Amino acid sequence: MGDGGDRERRSMSFLSVFGYDLFSGAFSLAMVVCTGLFVLRTLSFDKGKFRGGGIVLAAVWIVMEAGAAALLYKAGLLRYYSVSILMEYVLLIGNALCIGVLFRERFRRCWGIVLFAGIAAESSVMMVFILTSERPYDLSIGEERIRYLLSNYILGPAAILLILFLLHQLKVGDAYRRWLEHRDVWNWGMLCLSAYPVLIYSMMALFTYGGMSRNSSMSIAYLVLIAALIVFHYKGREEWQRKEAAAQSLIVQQQEAYIRTLEGMQKEMRRFRHDYKNMMSGMYLTAKEGELTEVMDYIRELTEDFDSQIGGQIRQMSHLGNVCMTEVRGLLLAKIAQMQKEGTACELEVMRPFRETGCRTTDLCRCLGILIDNAMDEVRGKEDARVHIMISCQEGYTTFRVKNRLYHEVDVHRIWQQGYSTRGAERGIGLASYRKILDGYGNVLPATAVEEGYFVQEFKVEERNAG
Repeated sequence: MGDGGDRERRSMSFLSVFGYDLFSGAFSLAMVVCTGLFVLRTLSFDKGKFRGGGIVLAAVWIVMEAGAAALLYKAGLLRYYSVSILMEYVLLIGNALCIGVLFRERFRRCWGIVLFAGIAAESSVMMVFILTSERPYDLSIGEERIRYLLSNYILGPAAILLILFLLHQLKVGDAYRRWLEHRDVWNWGMLCLSAYPVLIYSMMALFTYGGMSRNSSMSIAYLVLIAALIVFHYKGREEWQRKEAAAQSLIVQQQEAYIRTLEGMQKEMRRFRHDYKNMMSGMYLTAKEGELTEVMDYIRELTEDFDSQIGGQIRQMSHLGNVCMTEVRGLLLAKIAQMQKEGTACELEVMRPFRETGCRTTDLCRCLGILIDNAMDEVRGKEDARVHIMISCQEGYTTFRVKNRLYHEVDVHRIWQQGYSTRGAERGIGLASYRKILDGYGNVLPATAVEEGYFVQEFKVEERNAG
């Protein structure tokens, strides 16, 4: 900064700098909240979870951050790019932690929200300063200070809000939210985005020390940031296309499974219709002879026969239709088809439409697959083999339950150990993996029980964005 920077620091009191930083910190956190609520739609106000304690902690953080920034500025340390970069990361991490406390979200998701908002804000501020000033402001001059305040605290926030509005209208937030939902994209994508403070300040330092003007260096840093975002976007789009192709293939498989099921039901209906005429003839003669008790028994057997042959399949298809998540429906179709081939009856119960949950789709399918496979292994080859699967959505929770008759002694305290199994060696890997997956979620509650000869496994997902 040189002598001009020293004059600026001396001309401004600690309280005035603290006040500016306090406003900036509060606005920054408010902007992140707005981004999560309205642009990315990964956050939602839930009065049952949004507690006053979180607001107090956020306020304390803003005051501490403003105080630290004011001290660094008055000490002249912010003229060093390394200190500015460190302060930028402290602000990002603090905002992410505040969002996590306020909305009870995992840090991984909060970090993604903070990065998105930070890049939007940095781009907006850069554009405002490039358009309003050819050189750095000299805050020791009253007129320059007013222009700085106008740019930084009026035009800057207005530009940020405008950009966030445009991103919302262009549905960029929806695309970014899909990135957050895929761990493989998040791992490398967030690593790239997390480097944006280093990228911006390094580019500015490089060009400034090379004799380039401030606006030119900021413009080039801005263009490099946009280029990085474009690369990130196209890499993400490739991943989506691959997953979209896999989803389309899964939909085709589901349609084929539906067609096979409907064809089987049609054959059963034809057979039942043929047998129905003969049964009606026999019932007519019985009724004509006045044997009402036999007629009633005859009707009951007829109803039970229809229910066992066709009615059960119709109910199962109806419940399956309530599963609106393509991947989960495909998993259930595959498992039901496998059980039918093995002679295992499957009772599927989905009373309400199941559209989404707070658990990642891949993790959900892995966990459900493990529980269903274990139930199938337990009843395979047994008389009256039966597996019951239930998905229940109510009161802000989604419950997934798999139940089967138990034919072995089970130590519920050891089933989570790697290698433990009641069915021989080289097994017992599934439940250990299942527990490891669920341990990564703070909003999932697993439960295991043995009830009247049945083994019951379930996990309940707290839907944080449930209305």
